[in-house]
Amino acid sequence: MKYTLTLFITALTLGLTACKKETIPSDSHQPVASNFQVTAELMYREKMLAPEGSTVIATIQDVSIADKAAKVLSEEIIGLGGGVQLPLEVTLDLPKKQLQERRIYSLHAKVEGPDGQLMWISTTRHTIDISGQSHDMGKILLERVQSGTVGSDVDSKYPIPFTAKGNEPGWLVKIEQNRIEIQTNYGQNTVKAPRPIPQPYKGGYKYHAETDAHIAIIDVRRKLCYDDMSGRPYPARVTLTLDGKTYEGCGGDPLTLLTDVEWVVEDIAKTGIIDRSRVTINFDTEGRAYGISSCNSYSAAYTLTGENLTFNNPVGTMKACPPALMNQEKKFLDTLNKVTRYDIDGYGALILTTETGKTITARQQ
Repeated sequence: MKYTLTLFITALTLGLTACKKETIPSDSHQPVASNFQVTAELMYREKMLAPEGSTVIATIQDVSIADKAAKVLSEEIIGLGGGVQLPLEVTLDLPKKQLQERRIYSLHAKVEGPDGQLMWISTTRHTIDISGQSHDMGKILLERVQSGTVGSDVDSKYPIPFTAKGNEPGWLVKIEQNRIEIQTNYGQNTVKAPRPIPQPYKGGYKYHAETDAHIAIIDVRRKLCYDDMSGRPYPARVTLTLDGKTYEGCGGDPLTLLTDVEWVVEDIAKTGIIDRSRVTINFDTEGRAYGISSCNSYSAAYTLTGENLTFNNPVGTMKACPPALMNQEKKFLDTLNKVTRYDIDGYGALILTTETGKTITARQQ
């Protein structure tokens, strides 16, 4: 009997143990995913196929540190042709442990032709959300690039040399016949690239420049721009995008705002001008100003430095006119001789100002 009871207890214990094992949830020890995944659909506007043998290159980059080349963390390369074309979905993976919460990561994509020529490129920063285990970035539009260097017969609409700059942080772009130089962080970082063909659009044009380590887009809008520190007017507003970071500033030669037009004076020292009289100012590129001073013709040397503009002892012909015109002429030439700075207002008027605040206002003819 004792033996039978012992066998019963042993069997009962084994049965309970087996039941206990079966109640353990099957997913309680599932492994945590170790990879982070990014997906996106790449496309472009043009209704054309990429040439056979072209390549799509998509990368995940660490763009946290401004003015330094972005660090590539993951790369996917896909050959185009044989029915494989954009739009195209790409997937990139990298170890989750490589991603740090306080850093900034972005997806960059480009299409290169069979000879390595850049054809399409992503032109804005596509920031990746790393809070989960994956990020679907949806559709990413690539912009067409007209690659190649520019010949000596470049259109005059794209002046060379061309300089643009901005403040806080200080940056500078120099565009020359065959190359582009970009300085950032007050000149501490420099990028040099071949000068590509400019891509025109209504009201401006763009350069897309690329090196092995950097991608730059220089957008030049033909619109009056004022330096945010000096207030000096420039003929173009310029946006520099370097490795996903954007800088705003002004560009072009300020002298071009004054030359090649005739300025007709409409006010002298807040007293207007005599009806049907004519006072004009013309600037040449050699440092001479000339025009009509009411009765006589005049000329003067001028100096343009920053926002400062001065005229050196205007002299004129000696013709006699009615007293009112002679008085107006004297007032104009005396005021012009004391001008120390200039501005072009939002309506395109040239305003010359003396040290005491007297002004001459003129508009383009």
